[in-house]
Amino acid sequence: MARISRSRWVGIITVGFLAITFTAVSIGYFGSGTVHLLTVGNDAVELVVDDVTLEPKSHVEDHLVFDVSRGQHKVKLTDVHSGTVTHYTLEMPHGFAKVLLPTREDQCFLRFDMKNAAYGRPDDLLKNEGPRVEERYETHSEPIRLPTQTYLTFKELPERVKASDQVFLLRDTPCDFASEGTNPVLTRLILHERADELFSDPDTLLNDEFRPTAEE
Repeated sequence: MARISRSRWVGIITVGFLAITFTAVSIGYFGSGTVHLLTVGNDAVELVVDDVTLEPKSHVEDHLVFDVSRGQHKVKLTDVHSGTVTHYTLEMPHGFAKVLLPTREDQCFLRFDMKNAAYGRPDDLLKNEGPRVEERYETHSEPIRLPTQTYLTFKELPERVKASDQVFLLRDTPCDFASEGTNPVLTRLILHERADELFSDPDTLLNDEFRPTAEE
C-alpha cells in the first residue's frame, strides 16, 4: 500500500474541513430565520404566520423567539391583553436573519452599548449614568433587522467578553420616550426591572424611584 505524503494529508484534511464548513453554512443559509418579540408586562401574544399559529422555540423572561422559514410571509401579531392586532409583511431573506417585531404601536426600542458599562449587572448599572445609547428604533410597527451581538435581556448577555467583543442590549420603551434615550434618568428606568410600567403608569414608577428619602 502506497504511503500518503504529509502534504497530501494536509490537502485532504483542508478539503474536508472546507467541505464541512460549506455544508454547515449552506444549511444555516437555507434554513429558517428567527422572529423575536419583547412582550410588555409579560403579556400573552399570538404570532400567526401565513395563517398558522406558531409556538416559540425559546422564552427567556419577556423575550420570545420563533422559527420562520425563508421567503415572504403575511404575519398577524396579537397582544392578547390589550387586544392590539398588528399586521406585517415579513421578508426573511436567509436562515441567519433575525427580525424583531413590535408587539404594539407604541413600542419602540433603544440599543445600549454594554461593553464599558457595569457589564451584565443591572444593580451596578443603576449606580451610574448607565450605558451609552447606540441606536434608537422609533419604527412604529415596522419590522427591525437585529444587528449582530445584540441581546434582548440581561439574562442572555454572555458572562464574559473579550477585549475585541462588542455587546449590545436592546430594550423596549414607549415611543414617546424613545427620543429622550440619552437622558440618564430615563436610561435608568428603561433598564429597571419595573420598566414595563413606563407603558402603563410612568408617573408612579418615577415617583417611587426618585422620591426623597427621610435622610434627604
